[in-house]
Amino acid sequence: MGVLSAQSTTRHHELGIQLEQSYGFMYGAPLNFKTLYKCGKTDQAVWRLQLGNIQFGHNYYEPSQQQSTWMSLGGSIGREWRKDLNSNLRFFHGPLVGAEMSMSRSVSDVPPGTDNSYYYIMPNLIYVLGIQYRINQDFYVAAEIHPGFNTQFNYNDGSWSPNRYMSGGLNGQAALLSVAYQFETYKKGKSKKARGVVRIPE
Repeated sequence: MGVLSAQSTTRHHELGIQLEQSYGFMYGAPLNFKTLYKCGKTDQAVWRLQLGNIQFGHNYYEPSQQQSTWMSLGGSIGREWRKDLNSNLRFFHGPLVGAEMSMSRSVSDVPPGTDNSYYYIMPNLIYVLGIQYRINQDFYVAAEIHPGFNTQFNYNDGSWSPNRYMSGGLNGQAALLSVAYQFETYKKGKSKKARGVVRIPE
């Protein structure tokens, strides 16, 4: 007869923070942090979700009595495959598709007065190449680079600007470092055993 038995399935998860320093690690612009979430049936192939470039600000310039407000938001999704190099070191790679949107507004009270709004949309397609080092069973650190392409569309004064740009290649200074915590979740299911015949000796 067929009998039911409880069976557990696992799913791999990773939560991390990524640090980007576009002008090198010794000097340049302030460090930029992004959040990472990865999941999959195993840790050998995972889906990658990334949320970053969340920034906003407000400035006021006294001589010109000008106020400016800006905000940006970006994210990406992709797939990541891994290959073990030894017990603690592995190589990973995979495609990543994303976009960033920025909005800004500048208002001046000096006659005749100005009120300008600008919107920027920057889609990108990159390929991630990286090395991951396992610190222990729960944590790892990784370094990666993002060769790829991106373009920008501008919208202001009620219309899209005809001026667009596209860039691509591999910038050796645009390296990213990340640290992540990894864990497994378990989900109970039901499986049916195969039917069989038991012969009892006479």
